[in-house]
Amino acid sequence: MMNINKNTMADIRKFNRFYTNILGVLDKHILDTGYSFTEARVIMEIGLMEQCIANNLVDKLEIDRSYMSRIINKLRKHGLVMKENSTLDNRTILIRLTPEGMTLFNQLNERSDEQLVRLFQGLSQNEIKEIHASMMFIQKKLDGLGRLKDDTF
Repeated sequence: MMNINKNTMADIRKFNRFYTNILGVLDKHILDTGYSFTEARVIMEIGLMEQCIANNLVDKLEIDRSYMSRIINKLRKHGLVMKENSTLDNRTILIRLTPEGMTLFNQLNERSDEQLVRLFQGLSQNEIKEIHASMMFIQKKLDGLGRLKDDTF
């Protein structure tokens, strides 16, 4: 294990808890939608991809296949997603958002934007640019490492 200063480690974990709390990801229902953070992320990914297969979602979100299946089935029962056979390969089942799912996708986008506006309210453009640059720096440094499979609190 790399030698990380205990104070540094404590500060990073404190920041992770702080940011998780700000975004409300521990709330049972994210952004007042009635859906969990994971369910909302699945809706967002399907909406961004427009159509996909479950394996794409499993790989992208690094979620257990059976858990993903339960989420897709729940969203299907709620009329948010539909499944259809691919015209290229009948063995492939495509998942896409229904019109109701697209409405929720758009709501999630709008509410996420509103959340960020509230979060950065009162900061100068310079401060917002500094925070953005710091976030992009962290993402660039950690992107592709894929080492955090366990919960890090």
